[in-house]
Amino acid sequence: MLVAFPSMLVVLLAVLVGAEALLLVDSVGNGLTWAIAIVPTSIIVVRGLRVLLTKVGEPVRGVPLAEHEHPRLWTLVRRLAEVCDTRPPDEIYLNDEITAVVVEETRLLGLVSTHRRMFIGAPLVADMREDELAAVLAHELAHYGHWDTRLSTLAYRGRRAFVSTVSALDRTVPFERVLAVLLNGWMRLYLRASNGLSQRQEQAADRVAARAGGAAAMAGALREIAVTTEAWRLFAEHHLVMGWDAGYLPADIFGGYAELRQSMSERLDTIRLNPPNEPRPLGTHPPVASRVADLEAMATAPAVACGQRPARELLHDAATALDAAVVRSLGPEAGDKRRADWVTLAHVHGAPRAAAAATALLTAAARLTERPATIRTVLTALDAGDLAELAGVPRMRGVGPRGRREQARPTVRGGLRATVGLAMVGVGAASWVPAWPSCARLAVDPPYEATFAGLIDAAVADRPDTTGLRALLDTANVDVDRTDVTT
Repeated sequence: MLVAFPSMLVVLLAVLVGAEALLLVDSVGNGLTWAIAIVPTSIIVVRGLRVLLTKVGEPVRGVPLAEHEHPRLWTLVRRLAEVCDTRPPDEIYLNDEITAVVVEETRLLGLVSTHRRMFIGAPLVADMREDELAAVLAHELAHYGHWDTRLSTLAYRGRRAFVSTVSALDRTVPFERVLAVLLNGWMRLYLRASNGLSQRQEQAADRVAARAGGAAAMAGALREIAVTTEAWRLFAEHHLVMGWDAGYLPADIFGGYAELRQSMSERLDTIRLNPPNEPRPLGTHPPVASRVADLEAMATAPAVACGQRPARELLHDAATALDAAVVRSLGPEAGDKRRADWVTLAHVHGAPRAAAAATALLTAAARLTERPATIRTVLTALDAGDLAELAGVPRMRGVGPRGRREQARPTVRGGLRATVGLAMVGVGAASWVPAWPSCARLAVDPPYEATFAGLIDAAVADRPDTTGLRALLDTANVDVDRTDVTT
């Protein structure tokens, strides 16, 4: 299949050029007429061949792990490569991915290997035991031994050439429309074949990993990868960048990540016991659960024995290396960010969001009552029964006053909590603290904490009562007539 597509393009190009030559010999007029369709199609085919033959230059992402700095890791990789009957990588990098990957630079469409690189995800090093990571690395090294990395390069180029050729064809031209239909059918067949090949490669690599690192360790690693995928994606998308807009990054990235995992322990345990088993359409990997079941049925002892110490002990100064790998993945701007503790990050994350909710409520109260935008104005509007109006809930046919209040209550409750919370933070009676698995929460000081939520609820009830909330604010020395609560 890999060879057939470029061969087909060459044959197609020869047919097009030959047909045009015959047409010109037979009749110059006919030749020029057909050239309108044949020449553009020939150009498209030539472009497809050029894509197939052109190397794809991708930047190397990650922190290099030099052998003299991380000898334990390199010793392990070399031992595993020997068992896998392949040459070890020339370079190893640590990046922020939730996986390990090997790549190979080649010449002559993958026939000659020139340079090998291994990439290891920092989240895996942070989460796994040494024996689990060893099994994962053996799995990746097995791809070298089976020529998977060389074939995958050719398969990738083939897919790019397919897409480039088919997308360039003009469906309004009958000749090119017929060619597009033929190539689309071939491409679907090609993708099924190449993805089926990829799945068989993964299963073969699992068997090698079971022999080199142990079946139990590889099965445990697959379970842990499913867990890490869930936890790290949540952490990277929210917690890692929670202070980004304010110019901050966490000073202790993996300390916070450990807190997040601890807060999600029950959920992660469920994933660990029941890894994903849903096949993906045209997926390159078999379902995790089926791979785990196959491995656990093998019960193969490891050829390279490793302990169950944390995998991070394979690295020298692991904390620095893991941190550098994640920060570098965030791009050049990350170097300009200040490093802050999680309490500071909670404040810079929570305060602006609270300010936005408070501003909306204060503005609505001021517009409704034609008074200054203060806490007193908000409380006065609530006492007057203007809950729905504060949230901007319109009057609609079939929706009575109670229905409008139910629609408005969550918005007003959130805005009131934000407004009062900001005011209490301003007088030192509350603060923003880290919260796991959420990013930050408002922590009200003990004298007021027990009644705070109940008083907010009372103020937005069907029969509003702001007396208790006013008393709390007075006791906390909050000026309810301030117009700059959100600053």
